[in-house]
Amino acid sequence: MKGAAIPAEARALALPAAAVAAFLLPIAAAGLTTYWGDLTYLHQSWRASPAQLVQAGRAPLWEPSLYLGMPMLAPMQGGLLYPATGLFYCFGFATATFLFQSLHMTLAGVFAALWLRSLRLRWGACAAGGLVFALGGFMVSRLPFVNHLAAAAWMPALSLFFARPLPLAASLALMFLAGYPTTVPGACLSAWALAFALRARGAPSWARLSAIWVAAGAMALALSGAQLLPAVELAALSRRAAMGAQEILQWSFTPRDLLQWTSPLLVPWSRFRPEVDWWKCVYLGAFGALAALAGACALPRRRAAALGAWLAFVAALLLGGGNPVSAALWKPLTGLSFVRYPGNLAYLAWPALALLAAAGLSRRRLAAPWALLVALELVVLARLSTPTAPRGLFTEPGPLARTLQERLEGSRYLISPRALESSRGAGVVDWKTRLFGLTNAPYRLRAVGNFGEPLVPAPSYAVMDAVFSLPSADAAAGWMPWLGASRLLTPAPVSSPRLVPEGRVLWEVSALKAPVSSAYLLTPAEAERLPASVALPPFAPSRPLPVSRPREDELTVSGSGEGRVFLAEPLYPGWTAELSSGGALAPAVARRALGAFQLYAVPPGEWTLRLRYDPPSFRAGVALTLAALLLLGAYWYHRAPRVENL
Repeated sequence: MKGAAIPAEARALALPAAAVAAFLLPIAAAGLTTYWGDLTYLHQSWRASPAQLVQAGRAPLWEPSLYLGMPMLAPMQGGLLYPATGLFYCFGFATATFLFQSLHMTLAGVFAALWLRSLRLRWGACAAGGLVFALGGFMVSRLPFVNHLAAAAWMPALSLFFARPLPLAASLALMFLAGYPTTVPGACLSAWALAFALRARGAPSWARLSAIWVAAGAMALALSGAQLLPAVELAALSRRAAMGAQEILQWSFTPRDLLQWTSPLLVPWSRFRPEVDWWKCVYLGAFGALAALAGACALPRRRAAALGAWLAFVAALLLGGGNPVSAALWKPLTGLSFVRYPGNLAYLAWPALALLAAAGLSRRRLAAPWALLVALELVVLARLSTPTAPRGLFTEPGPLARTLQERLEGSRYLISPRALESSRGAGVVDWKTRLFGLTNAPYRLRAVGNFGEPLVPAPSYAVMDAVFSLPSADAAAGWMPWLGASRLLTPAPVSSPRLVPEGRVLWEVSALKAPVSSAYLLTPAEAERLPASVALPPFAPSRPLPVSRPREDELTVSGSGEGRVFLAEPLYPGWTAELSSGGALAPAVARRALGAFQLYAVPPGEWTLRLRYDPPSFRAGVALTLAALLLLGAYWYHRAPRVENL
């Protein structure tokens, strides 16, 4: 008896998954990992550091290692509440990254194929379109930006569920939770542009579709409440680094760059540098581009013109700094400043290009073989354009991290802005271990300043800005006790009577001579001289206090004697303090000091000050998310078909 034939739809959906496996599995099997760009110095911290807390049974709410201390959940880029982030809580970073990338490239291909099939295209053509979306240069170039990758994977789902409110709401919520929320408005605009281009007779009215999207958007916001409310709180209290028009437009495409959208083989290979020029290393592949060209010719004139107009608009945005017309588009569209760079908008074109590629093959008998050629070419190009490194890159701390772990003893380190902004390093391992970006967090090394996080509490940012603007290491040494910093890292040796050189470990390490703590006891007179704004006090603290930090969101300061306790911890909503003295326990109220920090009054005799971070915004957000889930459950329960008892 002959075996049953594999259905066409199964083959079509399996092809993107098989192609993704053919691309990524050999890399993992060889003991390698993708590494370049943000994956190395940002995303490992955003995921590995919270994973340590989750594995210890604690909610990842506060991060003491970054930017003097800041909320861990609220910045969003780590996607801590996104379901697939659970992979990072269960596996090592390199393994979780491989699984995360594989999952989302496969999801992108499957959703794209299902959406294209909903347009009544042949399965072979749908498979080719899914491959163009999943393994095209855009998704490959986003491998080091795992939040970009995850958000983009849900784009085809918005078109697939365009008129279905519940799955649409789930897709919008997951796209938001994935960690790159600025993708959501553009993805919605792209879905609506495609809906306009493909509109057929008998389709729901625009008013009905708008109502569906408003309802889905409201439900998505409610489902995302546990992430949304802390994020809104941080955004309201933060300062995003000011970016001028010149800086915003620096990563633009040029008309010449658009040639490689067909294939990187059309430009000199030496100019195709994904580890450096990641934003413009996108392509369809020659077979995908030919299929898209055929689709533009095969589609009805109105639909082809609408898709062409949308792609022309996207191209004008991508050429942001390349010509006056494109640059002018960025001025009235003020929201684009949150996208930061024109190169980040390449995702807007990808659903339309996948559609054109599928349409070009839909009436051809050779659609399935052509899809195989698309898969083969894209797998080869993806492997050639993906830098890899040994998996140990993400587990080896390096000599600097090990040295600081031995010497800091709970204090912070201050890295010179000249070192922080440097990109020099002898190879990827050396570069990775210099504590650029946020790489200190997984090693629980507390830093005064970092770079790479777009949202930082404004008072903390002001303190870091003031310190990094100091003219010399000696001037920085005057600030270090107030920052709880005992070590200074500089590119070259420094001279200061307040610092003791400790030798070179990737950077020059200097220790502060004075005792350092994150808490000091001041007299009332000294406290009066301590400014509330960001300014160096006219005296140095002389009475350090012992600080116990059993976990990242709790700390205890103990001492004796009346005065004021200066605490070099950010004054941020959600921190509560209790003062225990003489057997009595009472809430303690902080006064702001030095812009970002806290000052508490303490009575005579023995006392203990306990602080805990328990943000109401998170608790309210969790309640909102649970209410939305209960509402969905009740809706599905009442909508489910009933089976009568016999």
